[in-house]
Amino acid sequence: MPTPKNDHAWTAAASAVLELTTGDTLAALRHVAACLARRSYPLLGLACTPGATGNGRLVVTVADDGRLERLLAELRALPEIVAARLGRGQQAAQAGLVNDAAA
Repeated sequence: MPTPKNDHAWTAAASAVLELTTGDTLAALRHVAACLARRSYPLLGLACTPGATGNGRLVVTVADDGRLERLLAELRALPEIVAARLGRGQQAAQAGLVNDAAA
C-alpha cells in the first residue's frame, strides 16, 4: 500500500520548536501527543532526552499557525510538564532580534 502524499506545505519559517521539561517523559509524551491531536496541530518533529536532574526533556517541532501561546498554556497545564517554552531561536525571531535576510 503506497504512503499517502502529505499535502501540507509547512516550511522552516512556518514551524516552531517547543522545549518541554517533564517529570515523567513517557506519560508526558502521551499527553502532549493527545493535546496536539485534539487541536489538529501538525507534529513535525519530536525528540526525547533524559535530564541531568531526573527530569526528562521533550523537544517538539510543530507548525506555527498563530496559536503557539495558547498551545504553550495548554501544555503547561499538563501534570507531567514541569516547564514549557519556545526554543531559543524562536524567542529571538518573535522579538525581532534575528535578521531574516542573514538567516
